[in-house]
Amino acid sequence: MQFIDEKFRENKTQYVFQALMAGASVAAALILFDVVRDPVIIASLGASGFAAFTMPHVRFSSPRHLIGGYMIGIIVGCLMHSMTVLSIDHYLTQKILHIIAGGGAVTLAMLLMTITNTEHAPAAAIAVGLVINEWHILTVIMVMVGITLISAIQRLLRKWMINLL
Repeated sequence: MQFIDEKFRENKTQYVFQALMAGASVAAALILFDVVRDPVIIASLGASGFAAFTMPHVRFSSPRHLIGGYMIGIIVGCLMHSMTVLSIDHYLTQKILHIIAGGGAVTLAMLLMTITNTEHAPAAAIAVGLVINEWHILTVIMVMVGITLISAIQRLLRKWMINLL
């Protein structure tokens, strides 16, 4: 069993370059966010940066999947969030609504992403994040700007990158 990937030995510069570019693009996207208030949203952008820069030549890292997946995740998250704003004062009932809406968000986002060929797993996290977190329309706009930024940087650098996985 090897601890270090054999591809790393042959492509050290690529690994470091792509990791730095992933970090820089995610950092650029994070400038838009309140890091403490939006942890699920920030984590999903980090996962998208990982996917985009470790597998730049895989279809799941294309702009269609990155941006399209997030669009679906956002729409579904907003719709399912509307279930949780019912004026029910009982804590347990409100918690159950969040659980149902969160599970429903993943279900619906997954279904719509697979039907539209825009599958991107971190975008399902956006759907859940919008259900469980308080958010504003500016949050949604910043998410789309952030994933578009990550996608654009990845697309610009794609010809110099290799699939690391």
